[in-house]
Amino acid sequence: MKRWLLMLVSYVLAFSTAFAVDLKPLRAPDVEAVLAASQGKPQIVEIWSLDCSYCRENTARIVEWQKQHRDVRLTMIAMDPIDDNAAALSQVLASLALPPGTAFYANAEAIPEKLRRALDPNWRGEMPRTLLIDAHGMRQASSGMLQPAMLDAWRR
Repeated sequence: MKRWLLMLVSYVLAFSTAFAVDLKPLRAPDVEAVLAASQGKPQIVEIWSLDCSYCRENTARIVEWQKQHRDVRLTMIAMDPIDDNAAALSQVLASLALPPGTAFYANAEAIPEKLRRALDPNWRGEMPRTLLIDAHGMRQASSGMLQPAMLDAWRR
């Protein structure tokens, strides 16, 4: 019996470690560095939250599209406060089958509007919000559900 219990505990620990997410805090002064992190490659920045009913579906669409465009970097930014939600955010992110190399951030600002404004001064808080950044650093923002045709047009 002890042997089975030990095996079960080992399995649970191995499973949870395999899907660990390196969630980093994000503050407004750090946004420009995060957005420039693709170093001359295109980047999709998906801004989401735990209570956004469409965010996970939108992310799934992006991930499916990205399978054909492996050169596009994916960055996930949660607007939920990292201090209160790190475990829940990590759990959701681990369940999304995101591509290797995806960067994970969560809001570390006491006033979320500061982070929102730093990410996109024209954004009013609707989600999902997606920033499409081309290889030259030109940004295009979109609110709501993305269609593959929109991503294809941006990628050209």
